[in-house]
Amino acid sequence: MKPAQKYYLLAYNAIAFLAWLAYGIGMLILIFFQPALVRHPVLLTIIPFLLPVAQGLAILEIIHAATRLVRSPIGSTAAQVASRILVVILLYLFFSDPYLSWLNAGLLLVSIAWTITELIRYSYYFAGLLGSEPHILLWMRYSFFIVLYPLGVTGEWLIILSPLLTYGLSARDVFGHLWPFAVSPVYYTIFVCALAIAYIVYFPVLYRYMWQQRRKKILDTK
Repeated sequence: MKPAQKYYLLAYNAIAFLAWLAYGIGMLILIFFQPALVRHPVLLTIIPFLLPVAQGLAILEIIHAATRLVRSPIGSTAAQVASRILVVILLYLFFSDPYLSWLNAGLLLVSIAWTITELIRYSYYFAGLLGSEPHILLWMRYSFFIVLYPLGVTGEWLIILSPLLTYGLSARDVFGHLWPFAVSPVYYTIFVCALAIAYIVYFPVLYRYMWQQRRKKILDTK
């Protein structure tokens, strides 16, 4: 790897780590100190934008894989990034609807799963570029995914399904509130079914790949 490429990847991983760290801290502030934030409206304005910034940086990883700057498989990288970007877009489209009761649960789950996963992943990559792989980071990178990946997917689907869980195909919830979105519930259901097929195809591939990597990186080295 050329020095310029190495310095670029070091900078990218450091910036991505800091972005996820900022989002994680922001979420903790929202959860535990929300009443106090009334006196700090600037924070209430900034925190919601930390997630799209942190996740948006991952678009560059598709380019990294496509240009062979890193050895990540292009297919699974593109699928994972695209699914997360879609979830972030849906999250911010739906968040203005106060009746989507499942949305907050989904946001909490993806925030936990994505933040921990990415903090470990980017610190692991950063250390690797410096020629060091601390065993604790290695173990966390190839062990935490066992729980965090299914947790994240569960949160993603709570967000995706939240309108249907709330309004159903009748376009009306139990309190009589009408479906507020431009796309009808029938068309959204078709979209969700198509998305489910994509998840069924790519998630087992990614999950199996991580298990294979765990066996190679941890189990086979013992």
